[in-house]
Amino acid sequence: MVTDAEILGMFDEQGMTYQQIADKLNCTYDKVKNAIYRERKRRKGKIEYPDRKIYTDEDLADYATRMKELQRAAEAINTRQVKATIHINDDKPIGIVYWGDWHIGAIGTDYNLFEEDLHKVRDTDGLYFIGAGDYIDNYITGTPKGGNFEALIPPAMQDQVVQYYMRQVNEKCLALVKGCHDTWLKKQADQDLMEKLCEITNSVNLWHGGELTTIVGGQPYLWRCRHRYKYQSSLNLANAMRRINEIQGPCDIAAEAHLHNAFVHERHMMGDYRLMLRTGSYKVWDEHGQQLAGYKGKPSVPMVILYPGKRKMLYHRDGLGAGLEILKAVRK
Repeated sequence: MVTDAEILGMFDEQGMTYQQIADKLNCTYDKVKNAIYRERKRRKGKIEYPDRKIYTDEDLADYATRMKELQRAAEAINTRQVKATIHINDDKPIGIVYWGDWHIGAIGTDYNLFEEDLHKVRDTDGLYFIGAGDYIDNYITGTPKGGNFEALIPPAMQDQVVQYYMRQVNEKCLALVKGCHDTWLKKQADQDLMEKLCEITNSVNLWHGGELTTIVGGQPYLWRCRHRYKYQSSLNLANAMRRINEIQGPCDIAAEAHLHNAFVHERHMMGDYRLMLRTGSYKVWDEHGQQLAGYKGKPSVPMVILYPGKRKMLYHRDGLGAGLEILKAVRK
């Protein structure tokens, strides 16, 4: 086997070109070029480095190839998506609640009410949910200061309890959206609770939000779901959801969470009636809300009733209260 030093000698002492050396050694032009590059790097005047580690463009080309292969492999096990379609095979109207801001683990959360609602979702025929984010409170090191002092249980146990709750309603879950509090651990430790929750519920991982088409008895309904969208206004609660329609395109339902107060609004825009809604929160009391303006979380879960075979939507802000009575009536 010809060494790098011998190849350099053929080039410097014999005056052969890269291609002539490649033809003589029955190898590629790049192999000759890299051998000469390596050998020259091992010499500096009268100094030689016989075992100096050196890489070449050939090595970088191989590295880049493996990088792309790793990207393809990583994408194959990545469940995050921003667009999905779900078929619900039912000939009766079905209900979908936009359900989030659970804040499991916070000291100010109404756990009794949450569990009552969980049982309603689990036990009501024809009722499903889209998760709206902030399932855990999850104040960890580096998150906004002071929130960890309002934790009832540590973050690791919050994860476990939320997984326990999700197992109870796994058959009713259509998709899950990630919230602010769910994201903190991902940013700091590259651990993603959403992956676990979507595996438990066998549902769509809608990442930080996206486009969800629910097809009920052949009738499509387009949702655009976020935990929080830009363009929030304290004077116009529908502003961000209106902007979702204007920027991302018209949808049947624009849904948000984050502000801990339920909201439902219908208006005609972009050629049809559009529904805009926001879920409330079980986190009733917290230091931040009280400091801002005495804000108190309002536990309420909006529901949309979707009809099969024709575009017809009913809605109620109190989806797990009066909304359930409407759903049961229309499904008779």
